[in-house]
Amino acid sequence: MTPQQLAVTKDRNSPKLISFVLVAVCIFSSCSRFSSSASDSGRVKVFGVFASPREEQFSGVIDAALRSAADDGKIEYSFIDRIGYDGEFDQVLQHICQKEDAAIVVGDGFGNEEAIRRSVANCPNKIFAFSQDGSSIDPNLLVFENRVIETAYLAGVVAGGSTKTNIVGVVGARPLSNANQMANAFIAGAKFANPNVKVNVSFNGSYFDKSLAEDATLVQIESGVDVIYALCLGIIDAIGDKQVKVIENLGMEIDDNSDPVLASVVWDIAPTIDYLINQVANGVFSSSKIKSFSLPADSGRPLTWLDTKIISPALAQMVADQLHAIQIGVLKLDFSDQEPPKVTLP
Repeated sequence: MTPQQLAVTKDRNSPKLISFVLVAVCIFSSCSRFSSSASDSGRVKVFGVFASPREEQFSGVIDAALRSAADDGKIEYSFIDRIGYDGEFDQVLQHICQKEDAAIVVGDGFGNEEAIRRSVANCPNKIFAFSQDGSSIDPNLLVFENRVIETAYLAGVVAGGSTKTNIVGVVGARPLSNANQMANAFIAGAKFANPNVKVNVSFNGSYFDKSLAEDATLVQIESGVDVIYALCLGIIDAIGDKQVKVIENLGMEIDDNSDPVLASVVWDIAPTIDYLINQVANGVFSSSKIKSFSLPADSGRPLTWLDTKIISPALAQMVADQLHAIQIGVLKLDFSDQEPPKVTLP
């Protein structure tokens, strides 16, 4: 099923002017008292809104979950991506509020929080569900996160226990709060497994330009890094046949490029999507648990793929023990959302 895409074109003489073109169609189940947006099939319409391309890791997980819900007959799904972070999010949301009949607007909101909150206040007949900093706002904004800090910690354990050079790395796009938390969690896990390890963290500044990620990766490799936590796309392409391993993020590249991948940190947003569907069906909205749905101790998944041909049995057992401690509540983890400090490498 092909989702309905809201294509964005910009007037050359007015870069802030956005025109909208509907290009195709897709769906979501149940009915909502907030909006009479059920299609002829009885399913409720959902609109996906993404600042970055849907191919980017974070947006890609949300988009894939919404596509799956559409394929299962639960939703009618439309989307727009590549909006960016330069103020155009406001215009997109205003258009959706005024012109689109979707009951739910869902997507990646990091970096565009103010635009979302303004739109929520001006659009009480739709439900908004966005990943972003801050808290939910009654009655129609639900905030979720890719709460994979615990799995990022486990990924750090894998990296710290696997490195031969005692230098591992993190390559990301932008030092937003969620990326900083994942990087800090990874650092803590690496140091748990290997107190002597150094962790080199770099952000290239772009979700859109893979070449920047590739350049940052090569710089890290030259500094002695032999395991990299890939917080953005482009890292695996840069590694090629070099003797460097990757901790893959959010399950986006493992199927096609598994050779250099030691493990994959998986964000399972399906419980969040199912929760939203049920909330809309009941017409009652609560965000008390929604941020925890990605945690291994709740509905989320741990590291779901480990290359046991490379990872030693002792390291695999260490990861399993740490995961068990998390799941039973013995090990409670919390990490700073500030950018990790720079390290001095040998």
